[in-house]
Amino acid sequence: MSEATDLVRSRRLGWSLDQPFYVDPLYFQLDLDHVFRAGWLFAGHTCQIKEPGEYFCYDIADDSLIIIRGNDRKVRALFNVCRHRGSLICKVPKGHVKRLVCPYHQWTYDTDGSLLRNTWMPADFVNDEFNLKQAHVKTVAGLIFISLAGVAPAFAPEENLKGLLEPHGLESAKVAYSETYDIAANWKLVIENQRECYHCPAKHKGYAKIQFDTEVDNSDEQSQIQARWNESREKWASMGLDISLADYRYAMKGSWWRAVRTPFRAGFVSETVNGQPVAPLMGKFTDPDAGNARANTYPNFWLHGSSDHMHTMRVTPIDEKTTRIQADWLVSETAKEGVDYSVEQLIAFSKRVNEEDHEIAEDQAKGVMSSRYQPGPYSPIKEELVEHFVAWYIEQMGQISP
Repeated sequence: MSEATDLVRSRRLGWSLDQPFYVDPLYFQLDLDHVFRAGWLFAGHTCQIKEPGEYFCYDIADDSLIIIRGNDRKVRALFNVCRHRGSLICKVPKGHVKRLVCPYHQWTYDTDGSLLRNTWMPADFVNDEFNLKQAHVKTVAGLIFISLAGVAPAFAPEENLKGLLEPHGLESAKVAYSETYDIAANWKLVIENQRECYHCPAKHKGYAKIQFDTEVDNSDEQSQIQARWNESREKWASMGLDISLADYRYAMKGSWWRAVRTPFRAGFVSETVNGQPVAPLMGKFTDPDAGNARANTYPNFWLHGSSDHMHTMRVTPIDEKTTRIQADWLVSETAKEGVDYSVEQLIAFSKRVNEEDHEIAEDQAKGVMSSRYQPGPYSPIKEELVEHFVAWYIEQMGQISP
């Protein structure tokens, strides 16, 4: 443990991490203890569990959570562990139940986690002392976050996420398509890649065509970009959108989340192959030119939202060399597949970007495992947000005992 403490303390600002942070099982366990079990994690969408008794499971390391809407309509995160002898209760990853019944000995719980029925216990047994354990839950603008910490920290990005996402109407949306896949790379490499667009001109040519992340440093294009930003801010203000979140250099820079609305390049209004809407407008939108809503919360979530659809990414570490991604695409609840939208058109743009990033992360992971790998310097212009993430990570790891 002292070696880990020394590496944390000696981390060089503006440089990538030492090899053990990406490949060593000891550091992976430290990540779980000091990052994933300490803060807030994105779990899913409230629209996945609209009715009482609807649930889905989210597994993080050795913990399985039942994310369920109770009969009182509150969203809870119940540990999927029977209080009798520890059996899993929900073995089906999602569904709709009236009660939660342990398949082992039939102990039965209400949707709020309270024990309703035990079997063959003595007369003085007190059910209330054996309710299901719960994680902390925060729902914000249709997103569900959970914390496994004993005492959850404040959920700092709440107001910014509300301001950014409420116009998109995620609570009255539906998941039109979901895809889960594993990347052979440490979770930090996945997040680091997402935090910069240094690689976009070469690796994401379709993305670069419609987004401003890939601007070149010349005065003519800079003036065009600024004009587009000014035009967009004026239009968004007239639409009632929160333009305080429209900041070219990221309004939330320096903290552990981002909430920002950015314009597309002129002529494009959605993150699709041709830059045009592929589904009915969501939420409060009546004009498709509402820009690109972007949000991140460390350590496991980001989204990109257009006026017609939302794309979210949930990052879950499986082991020191494997990361699981769940990608969801949401549309208006009333949109009908095959009539109002085509799944193929809906996912084509973002799925391609995801696949390109998948390859990037795995290539980097192979290189990082080399006996000749050494930390390298970040570009202060193009990789400042990578440094921001890594500095945040090191701050969390600074809590480990020598």
